[in-house]
Amino acid sequence: MRRIMLFNSILLITVLTGCEKMIEIPAPITEMSSTLVFSSEKTALSALSGAMSSTTNSLTMSVYLTSYTAMAADELKFLANTNYEELEKNTYMPLSSTSAVSNLNTMWADLYAGIYRFNSLLEGVQNTTALSDSLKIQLSANAKFMRGLCYFYLVNLYKDVPLILVTDVNQTALAPKDSASKIYNQIIADLVQARDVLPDNYTSVTVPGARTIITKWAASALLARVYLYTGQWALAEQEATKVIESSGSLFVMTPTATISNVFVKNNSEAILQFGSYISATTGYTYEGMSFASNGTQYSLLPEFINSFASGDVRRTKWIRDTTYLGVLNYQPYKFKVTTSANGTGRMEAPTVLRLAEQYLIRAEARLQLQRAVEGRDDMNVVRVRAGLTASTSTDAAVIALEIEEENKHEFFCENGHRWFDLRRTNRIDAVLGALKPTWLPRAAYFPLPQTAINANPNLIQNPDYQ
Repeated sequence: MRRIMLFNSILLITVLTGCEKMIEIPAPITEMSSTLVFSSEKTALSALSGAMSSTTNSLTMSVYLTSYTAMAADELKFLANTNYEELEKNTYMPLSSTSAVSNLNTMWADLYAGIYRFNSLLEGVQNTTALSDSLKIQLSANAKFMRGLCYFYLVNLYKDVPLILVTDVNQTALAPKDSASKIYNQIIADLVQARDVLPDNYTSVTVPGARTIITKWAASALLARVYLYTGQWALAEQEATKVIESSGSLFVMTPTATISNVFVKNNSEAILQFGSYISATTGYTYEGMSFASNGTQYSLLPEFINSFASGDVRRTKWIRDTTYLGVLNYQPYKFKVTTSANGTGRMEAPTVLRLAEQYLIRAEARLQLQRAVEGRDDMNVVRVRAGLTASTSTDAAVIALEIEEENKHEFFCENGHRWFDLRRTNRIDAVLGALKPTWLPRAAYFPLPQTAINANPNLIQNPDYQ
């Protein structure tokens, strides 16, 4: 027990200090504490569990990554007050002290705290002789996947960021920014190494079939996304196909009639889910509490609501019309369990990767590879599941817009999908410029936290924020 508490105390220190200074993270695990943590299978697995829990339960992973990017994009509005006006109008500035910008800084700190945890795990595994080779491979693969995921979010929120692969504060405190391309290369390297050794099923002694297990399919699914973002179309198609054609039909699209079950724990469409943040027994998540509870203060924008085609079941099943202080409120209703009291019989879990995205990734990749009709057919898998008629277009430009619309309606309020898609497809200025009079191109990336710049003179603020 003392060993577990020792490692958890290190994680706590990381979280507390990370909110103040970005790269000035705590000193690395000492030789003694590292020896204790990685001296047995039990404590090493507890270390991985603690790192996973601390990272996925952070405010960033549980709420901000969805709500902040949705408000910055064209999805969401906060009704109660003007606290988040800077996000909705994209006027955030690094010297501002508003709660909105302060929480943008929290996302930076949370993600780097997670990276520190997984770097610590990798170093601990590398330096121990007490663990079996198979366990060391397992721990390293999980840590590399999670480090890759954290860096994916960082590079898409802030663009160029420091690439930190060690825990030695002497090497990290004054680290400059690295290019987005260098960050992506590291993400790909981590995911490829993880993919090649991760398990290919969800077998677990404690929870058989739990989709919280990181498998090779999760690595392939995230790789497919990264290859798409970096314009490596053939590789994106290849990795997405691996998941779609996984042996034994491991992943199956949820039928139209039960589309709400896409967010149920351990459903067949889920590739990777995180543990339910608030309650492991009722499926009560922050997503449900934040977006679908009575009196919720978030609402989808009317322009977003009006973009759904007639008959799209995502409009009726994933959105609920209510009122807030007499104002019509379009609640994101993907997660329906909002309290422990109404969780009976329905277990939900935050969904990180799911099959529908792989079809849309392959659709876009095939379109870019001059195979538009094949891409259209992949897109139609998602479109028809939503209750719409299949597209019959053969025009590549039309299909491209149809794929964009499917991504928009399929992944609204899910971990920044819409915000990231608008920017990577170079559509952000056209779409948000037409919607928001205050839009400026610099807003496509968030400003770096001023506290991090103050602590590290080698960090340079993003362009046009100085």
